[in-house]
Amino acid sequence: MGDLKVAVVGLGLGRLHVEAYAATETVDHLVVCDPDESRIAQLRQEFPQIAEGYTDLERLLQAESPDVVSIVTPDHLHRAHTTQCFDAGCHVLQTKPLATNLDDARAIIQAADASGKKFMVAHERRFRSHVRAIKEILEGGDLGDVVHLRVDAIQDKRGQFTKSPWYASAEAGRTALVGSGIHEVDLLRFLIGKPVKSVTAFSNRLGSLSFPKDKTTSALFQFEGDIIGQVTVTYEAHWPKGVRPDDHFRLVGTRGLIVGDQIGRDGLAGWEMLPSDASGIATGSHGCVHAFLDAVINGTPVPIDGHDAFASLAACVAADVSARGNGQAVVPASLDG
Repeated sequence: MGDLKVAVVGLGLGRLHVEAYAATETVDHLVVCDPDESRIAQLRQEFPQIAEGYTDLERLLQAESPDVVSIVTPDHLHRAHTTQCFDAGCHVLQTKPLATNLDDARAIIQAADASGKKFMVAHERRFRSHVRAIKEILEGGDLGDVVHLRVDAIQDKRGQFTKSPWYASAEAGRTALVGSGIHEVDLLRFLIGKPVKSVTAFSNRLGSLSFPKDKTTSALFQFEGDIIGQVTVTYEAHWPKGVRPDDHFRLVGTRGLIVGDQIGRDGLAGWEMLPSDASGIATGSHGCVHAFLDAVINGTPVPIDGHDAFASLAACVAADVSARGNGQAVVPASLDG
């Protein structure tokens, strides 16, 4: 075993972080925190590696003095929880989005920079097998230059909002793009690898699902080099049961293309399948944890720092601003304001 003391705060999606920490020999002491005592008890039964459970973050920090904390709490709590951990001298891995607004995002980054501790935002889709494969193919030049990339999030949120009402609360401050579509916007930035120059978007609140802000947004992102990125996110999809068609991803390159989970390249007669994961979110979340631990232990840069995550959030916020302005082009805000 190693000698790291680790805490996971928030045991919904945080359960996957617990899995990853419990399976590594670099963690010597693992504790968890969640306001739901029954959730803590259930997870401690499943993972005997958990030494203690807390319902209050402040008590955990005082009692345990962890080296590393995973913050996997509701989006609008990220600023308070993350800065509290930096004040306690912890390295912090925090789930996306960085925050629900740019002011909170800037405050988190300032706290991280002032602490001198490692800080990573867990944009877990970058660590899924098919995304890693696409990135490697693009960097190898097999598809030529990217011309257009479209990533959609066509979501049926009825079940999630019933199970976890905070997602649809006014307090959470989420738009569909910042709360969910940021996955897709971050993928645009990661795969294209160039800055966003401007954003144009339209949105609406059509449909029956109760949500305080825009539920459907379509955005066009102009990247340096005139590459076009496109994201549509909606919460109003009514998916039937069964296997869903894979039409959320399309990439057009000058020497080939990707449609869903298949890739076609010039010179090849047919389609190739991209690799897949039994559980994409588990693979991605575990990948984030392992990458962060490697950075903490070996002193290497984290793969997704606060500045990188800020750029994805700023692109989403710019799209929401454009949508409120009836499609007027908006330049994403900088970290400096």
